[in-house]
Amino acid sequence: EMGFIKFGSRVDLLLPLDAKIHVKIGDTPQGGVTVIATW
Repeated sequence: EMGFIKFGSRVDLLLPLDAKIHVKIGDTPQGGVTVIATW
């Protein structure tokens, strides 16, 4: 597991420091479709 859903609409992701982020602020990721980060 990589994240926690705390308030139903927000997810806190815990990623390694060397992760390359593929999304930007304002993007609308889709579960199971959008690649958030790779490492």
